[in-house]
Amino acid sequence: MKTALFCLFENWENDYQKAITDQISLVCYAEKLGFEEAWLTEHHFNNFSVIPSPLTVTSYLLGKTKKIKIGTAAILLPYYNPIQLAEELAVIKTFDKDRFLFGIAKGAFPIYDKTFKTNALTNREVMFEANELIHKLLKEDNITFHGKYFSCKDITIRPNVKREFETFIASQSIEAIKKAAENGYGLIGSLAICKYEVENIFDLYNKLNPIKPLSFRLARGINIGYNKDEIIEEAQYCADIFLQSMIASKDTNPALVKLLTNSEYLDIRNKLFDKNKILENSICGTPKECIEQIKRLKESFNIETLLLKPLTKSSKRAKKVLELYVKEVKPYV
Repeated sequence: MKTALFCLFENWENDYQKAITDQISLVCYAEKLGFEEAWLTEHHFNNFSVIPSPLTVTSYLLGKTKKIKIGTAAILLPYYNPIQLAEELAVIKTFDKDRFLFGIAKGAFPIYDKTFKTNALTNREVMFEANELIHKLLKEDNITFHGKYFSCKDITIRPNVKREFETFIASQSIEAIKKAAENGYGLIGSLAICKYEVENIFDLYNKLNPIKPLSFRLARGINIGYNKDEIIEEAQYCADIFLQSMIASKDTNPALVKLLTNSEYLDIRNKLFDKNKILENSICGTPKECIEQIKRLKESFNIETLLLKPLTKSSKRAKKVLELYVKEVKPYV
């Protein structure tokens, strides 16, 4: 099982520049520790998780690092022009040395749809169609495409290196699992996804695609130390702050009332950002306890990469947690 850093670019000190540069520094430190991957989220209009442009940081990190793979978890495709995005990805492919991992999602916040003029009810369809067009543009010439949401005629993007890249869908929906099985894509499980839900993902994927094993990334909060009470207290605090930042999407704004009452949106939001679920499924405690928690995960299903999100209040503490994981946990799991 490989290890990755899950990056939220948290603004603990109310300093946007420091939030971004600290996260970049942590990715570089994770590479020195032997982490194989780092995954960057995409969040908009958020004072705490400051990462509205993951591809910008991805490009920078690919140039700054040497071995670690950099993934997006995830690019919110409904908010992009797929032709322009395909061009950006094509540029990245010229220098990434196969270290870029393309993760996509449909988005889950009403404020995004209101601002970017998208529709919550069709975002999943838009995501799939945009992804299909992007892959065609990256691999073929003279593309003519007539979809429900996008179209183009006789388009060839440049540069076009015509190289495959790994694609992942950050979703546990049946539609996403089917699309992954059909195309051999990987899947990314959220911080709050439980063991039962992961088992369901594997069961459905394996039924639909018994030939190619599922490439699965699982995100988990993590905090390691020797005083369990202090570790749990810090983890709870960090999960609470993260939760508040993610669901404070202007719920009191009357213009958003209609979208906020959409049952699918509320269900997605509650599943993804439930503090109790994040804590229940996190890896927290002494090194010995964390070893046992990870072993139980590995016994249940084949996780290709574990995405670790330090539940810590500072970059300094996050580095310490990563050190403890590498020295006192990873060798024994």
